[in-house]
Amino acid sequence: MTDITIHEGDEFTAIFHQGPFDGTTDTRTATSDALDDEVTVFADVEGLQTAFTYKATGSRQVLDQISVDYTFAPDESDPVDDLQDRGDRSGEFDRE
Repeated sequence: MTDITIHEGDEFTAIFHQGPFDGTTDTRTATSDALDDEVTVFADVEGLQTAFTYKATGSRQVLDQISVDYTFAPDESDPVDDLQDRGDRSGEFDRE
């Protein structure tokens, strides 16, 4: 990505683009001496824990603040039906 120096335990700001978390940010803690190439964000969708994957597309450092842009990766995320395609799911708990 870039030559930004980060160490395990340092905080950085994740900026999410597209997908269900579009326009939101999250303060994250580095788990190694490198920025995460991808992150997984979890949300409850219709009572199910759902994983959404975001891939790093850029980063920047301003003074001591590091920000990383993450773009939604729908092919690597759990499937979620569009709202208009959900219909009546009373009693349905299994995914195909």
